[in-house]
Amino acid sequence: MEAEIEFVARALYTAEDDAQDWDRESNIIKDEFRLYARAALELLAEKRKPKTFDAKICIFPYAA
Repeated sequence: MEAEIEFVARALYTAEDDAQDWDRESNIIKDEFRLYARAALELLAEKRKPKTFDAKICIFPYAA
């Protein structure tokens, strides 16, 4: 999971207009983008969860 967070953080950082070299960036900035990456991965995991709906059975009388 840590590798995924790092990859996403780098991708988000690179997408910035004024992005510099990730390896030369300060740890404060890296930690900020890792926080964004964790949030993004958590949202993705939540979105991928199968949805279950409580079904209600309704019986309708048949009228011909």
